[in-house]
Amino acid sequence: MNLVRFRFRGRFAHFLRAEANVSALGYPIPPRTVLLGLLGAVLGLEKDLPQVALEPALIAVAGQLPATHWHNAKFRKDPPAALPIVIRRTMTRREEGAPERATMVNQEWLLDPDFTVWAGLSEPWLGDLSARLRDRRWYFSPCLGLSEMLADLTWEADVEGTPLPSGNHRISTVIPRDSGEIDLDTVFAESLTLHALSMPRAVTAERVFSHAGYFAEKNARPVPVRTTQAIAAGEHIILFM
Repeated sequence: MNLVRFRFRGRFAHFLRAEANVSALGYPIPPRTVLLGLLGAVLGLEKDLPQVALEPALIAVAGQLPATHWHNAKFRKDPPAALPIVIRRTMTRREEGAPERATMVNQEWLLDPDFTVWAGLSEPWLGDLSARLRDRRWYFSPCLGLSEMLADLTWEADVEGTPLPSGNHRISTVIPRDSGEIDLDTVFAESLTLHALSMPRAVTAERVFSHAGYFAEKNARPVPVRTTQAIAAGEHIILFM
């Protein structure tokens, strides 16, 4: 199988939990649905279309779990009042229209997120994706969850993915819980730090999410897993989300 590998990073990120509203907790890594949306932004697919049009997609992600920061953000409840027709130099405050109503909410932001993504799509999507990442051309500005959090995408390589035989493999990416059995003896011996996550895997056109369980190593160290689903992708061994 053909895959493209690229870096996905920026200053801040906020991957809102599917069950939340505009506030509170986010995911420490981008869910599969977010990465599908990212690929759609590069390819020019409108919102909510990539999660349907690009399936079945092969996606893997790796990276350290970023540090977090709780940010107090202002969200308007009503649109701002229109500006007065005449603006005078002496005006110091709004003299027309009702005052805005707003609410302050907390958001869990990720600091300096930096992830490596492997993506495998059917043609012509994959060829177009690789070319656009190489040339830094995308239809819509890529972001890290929120449109204000712009992302930097860097093409790294076009790689051949080769399925590996069943066995104990050192997995460099996020691990789906149903993909195999983690070698816990080695995990404890090497003091690996695993985080158990439940994140959206797919979403319908009506925005109905289906979730899956994952394990992520805090510092992106390879984790030994006995699995039949391991893929050799260049110098890495990966599992698709």
